[in-house]
Amino acid sequence: MLSFLLSFVILISGTFNNDDSFEGSIEIVHSSFYDISYFTYIIKDSNVRIDKFDNNNDLIQSMLIDLDKDQIFVLSHEKKLYTLLEPNTEVSDQEGNFFILKTENSREVNGYECYQWRVKNIDRNTEVAYWVWQNNFYFFEELVHLLHRTDKTYEFFEKIPETQGFFPMLAVERTLLRKEKSRVCVLNINKKSVNESVFKIPSDFDIVKH
Repeated sequence: MLSFLLSFVILISGTFNNDDSFEGSIEIVHSSFYDISYFTYIIKDSNVRIDKFDNNNDLIQSMLIDLDKDQIFVLSHEKKLYTLLEPNTEVSDQEGNFFILKTENSREVNGYECYQWRVKNIDRNTEVAYWVWQNNFYFFEELVHLLHRTDKTYEFFEKIPETQGFFPMLAVERTLLRKEKSRVCVLNINKKSVNESVFKIPSDFDIVKH
């Protein structure tokens, strides 16, 4: 559930024109009982790139996301192929099955003061605790909303209201008996200028049409 991004959305109009919006990269690790994966989010304005790496730090897959256009391209670097991922416009809404608690609990995660938000679904025997930091991560709410329409990775976080500017620095998924299933943790945040070329599809990649 927390695997791709692990690790990581409706935004008010004009947010991406805000000069204070985050620009740079966020490095994340996702660990579960089965494996460990690493992700790098690269953000500039309404563009987001998510790179997935394996244990050997080999680049496996990239997602190029345009939040203004609700457009997602998935790239396979090994095969040099890409495809357009069509968002599901008929995502079912089961908000009644989710219980959300924004607590006043706080802790430091990698030097950042974070607050705990918890989302529980009894039917799925799952609770996810998010330790969130508020800054200028205005892209993330809309990213979650868009990716939730393609898979269930962000389903629990997507149910939380009023998340503008927040980013989960740590997310821990457990059963209701507190057995840990997976966790996603931010390793590094680097605010920097990003070249727009990283959001372009390489010219030697071929398209796969469905």
